[in-house]
Amino acid sequence: MLKRIITSVVALGIFFGILIAGTIPFQIAMGLVILLMLHEVFGAITDSAVLKVSGYISSLILMAGMYFAKVELAMCAMLVITMVMLIALHGKKGYREVFSAAFMTVYITLFMGCIALLKGIGTEYMAFVFIIAWGSDTAAYFCGTFLGKHKLIPHVSPKKTVEGSVGAVVFAAVFTMLYVLIMDKLGLPIGGSAPAAIDYIKLGALGMVGSAASQIGDLCASAVKRDTGIKDYGSIFPGHGGFMDRFDSVMFVAPFVYFYCLFVIL
Repeated sequence: MLKRIITSVVALGIFFGILIAGTIPFQIAMGLVILLMLHEVFGAITDSAVLKVSGYISSLILMAGMYFAKVELAMCAMLVITMVMLIALHGKKGYREVFSAAFMTVYITLFMGCIALLKGIGTEYMAFVFIIAWGSDTAAYFCGTFLGKHKLIPHVSPKKTVEGSVGAVVFAAVFTMLYVLIMDKLGLPIGGSAPAAIDYIKLGALGMVGSAASQIGDLCASAVKRDTGIKDYGSIFPGHGGFMDRFDSVMFVAPFVYFYCLFVIL
């Protein structure tokens, strides 16, 4: 427990330092995190160096596509690379392995890329992603530890409980509304609305549905770990695992928060 807490404090310090440094350092840091997440996932699903390199190249192309608002073009280029790999590795690697690597490349790059898009809208909106994901994880852990009696999906994640899941949804809504209330008191109302016009029902809904998305992302990552026979994707964070273990829930929340902010809050 102490190791987990120390790691969390250090990681948060580095994270906030990157935020203060500005947009460009943040974009670079996000790009590195995406590539490191891919490195960890590729280590679990393939041993082909060629397939890994093609995944990194595809990811960089997708990142550039998001940055320059040319995602469609980037996706086409990435699919061409995938088909070339399918031919080049035929007889050495099956299509399932090639397509699995391609899918994880798209999944991680595009979903994590939504965090950078939120940063472009405003850091205060990007914060929703981490408040919901990490708040949900923390609430699920403590609610599950002290109240958990019924297993959620034991064949995917043996330690997760129904009580922990429900607690995560409730507390994520509370954390989201509390964050907006604090921003309001600081004179920085979310959406630029007048304090009296802030719709806490919409914000509570954001937290609740965002928590559900967070848990789905976590379970998806756990399913891959079970199928590949690994405990953690990495070990760079003592007590927490790797980058993928830390951001599996974050990246599933990011696109939901991005579109919710665009169409509901702003």
